Amino acid sequence: MEELQLLLENFWILREQNKEYYYKIRDQEAHLKPFLEEKLGYKLIINSHMVKLEKVPGEAEAWMGVEDFRYPMDYAFLCLILAFLEDKNPEEQFVLSNITEYLQATYPGDEKVDWILFSHRKALVRVLNFMTNMGMIKVNDGQQDRFSQDEETEVLYENTGVSGYFLRSFGRELEGDLNGGNLRRFRVYRKLVLSPVVYNQGADDQDFLYIKNYRNTLQRDFEEYLDAKLHVHKNCAFLIYPRSSNLKSFFPDIRNISDIILQLGGLLRDKINDGEITVRIDDSIELTQSDFYDLILEVRKEFKAGWYKSYRELFPDKLVEEVTETMMSWKMIERDEKLRSIKILPIVGKFTGTYPDNFEKGA
Repeated sequence: MEELQLLLENFWILREQNKEYYYKIRDQEAHLKPFLEEKLGYKLIINSHMVKLEKVPGEAEAWMGVEDFRYPMDYAFLCLILAFLEDKNPEEQFVLSNITEYLQATYPGDEKVDWILFSHRKALVRVLNFMTNMGMIKVNDGQQDRFSQDEETEVLYENTGVSGYFLRSFGRELEGDLNGGNLRRFRVYRKLVLSPVVYNQGADDQDFLYIKNYRNTLQRDFEEYLDAKLHVHKNCAFLIYPRSSNLKSFFPDIRNISDIILQLGGLLRDKINDGEITVRIDDSIELTQSDFYDLILEVRKEFKAGWYKSYRELFPDKLVEEVTETMMSWKMIERDEKLRSIKILPIVGKFTGTYPDNFEKGA
């Protein structure tokens, strides 16, 4: 169902920015609400300005922060500016210096905000760009990016009035936590729709037992509301979606890094079949970081003729870093810096990729 996919893929949908999606979801409210409330435990907010699904993860994961934020200061600035906007009416204007003065006066902790420091100015620019892109504020005059170079830069802003919906309302969720009962169902559905894969953590993993015991019900729900297929294996479960223009993040996508990871999966499968690599009882593979490095370079040697120029010419260390970070973000591998090891997780065994024979021969 396109409407639920839109809600899951977007933090919110503002009527002013996308009337088509706004009204499409509003028209399906009665059909969506039972699934959202009874299976996911989510609250759907619909008002004259926006639609928003208050998404709570089954468990917190590293990728769930704001992608462009770099440091705790970024998040602190965001929270303080949200508080600053609480006293502003919709369409009320203010200037950048109002924000900078407010942040200096209210920033918590021992560290003081000093706009002479480039790092502090850059952090504020990241936050302001995020809030502008999210539709919480509008730039009426000026260029906020210039503040990172010049602390005297002034910008005229307008409050849109939607920032009050950015943070979740906790009352209902906390009440649900106290009542219990539905929490496991909520958690399992949330993990499956928000995470790339759910792993079996062992015989006592009640969430994975729920997936195995109720897989038929889960499958019916995901087919009806997301047009997705549930795949349940011994040690992992995940959803496969049809290719859709509404999906913002999926694997594999059209980027060359997806090709490289698919080719790595194929190489691993060949080495397992040849007895060069041993798979553990939980379907994972333990490698040293050095061995993992060598595997990626082997993929590079065999397939780089088909890669984009930027990847063909990428330094090996940089290539390994990008492959590692991408695979970690998709829960394909885990890295242990203390042991200097890489754990390849079961999902990697579910895909592979290679070029046609005639391409490999240069035809």
